[in-house]
Amino acid sequence: MTTVSPPGSTSDGAAAPAGGPSPADVLSAVTEVLAVVCGLPPGAITRETELGSIGADSLARVELAEQVEQRLAVHLPGLHIPDADLEAFRTVGDACDYLVARL
Repeated sequence: MTTVSPPGSTSDGAAAPAGGPSPADVLSAVTEVLAVVCGLPPGAITRETELGSIGADSLARVELAEQVEQRLAVHLPGLHIPDADLEAFRTVGDACDYLVARL
């Protein structure tokens, strides 16, 4: 029987030693999550998109943080985005830059 490892892991389930995600990968993860949370097509969200303009209120930002933390956990176990930091994000790029700086 052949087993398939999830992306970013080895056959035994451990995190792959490869480098972390690229800034483009982080942007993709953030835009995908925001698209679902805010009910928009992913292509409608760019680095310059202001979170308030797409309806990303405090609850949506918490959901964004939780989902992005899960997606990036393989590269940065224990990643946590504090609520105060979430409030400071004005654009999608702000969130991406914050995450890339921690990877």
